[in-house]
Amino acid sequence: MVDNLRFLVEQLKAVSHPLRLRVLALLAVGEYCVCQVAEVLQVPQSSVSEALKELRRAGFVRERKEGRWVFVSTTPASEASPLLQGLLAEVAPLPETLQDRTQAEAVKALALPIPCPASKVQHG
Repeated sequence: MVDNLRFLVEQLKAVSHPLRLRVLALLAVGEYCVCQVAEVLQVPQSSVSEALKELRRAGFVRERKEGRWVFVSTTPASEASPLLQGLLAEVAPLPETLQDRTQAEAVKALALPIPCPASKVQHG
């Protein structure tokens, strides 16, 4: 439960961008390497990293390192705020997130290391 208005505002700001909502929806179904998230969403890895930074600050995602790989997932359901649970329920059936999940199945099947998406995607 959030007991600080300022923190609640920061959480709401963290999810006020389409990319960050797509990242959250993707991570709700499992853990992914940052490269995999970028590949699924077809955005530069730097954009994913920036989105994850905001989502971590809001307490919505966790990360773990394994060698040079950084894996991310949503905060466990037992620790997730009602706000996160509600957001995940709302974004799950959206066409964009359903398409991302379909793409994620193909990307998850690829062995790490996958080609770095930064070499395929134009940086803005």
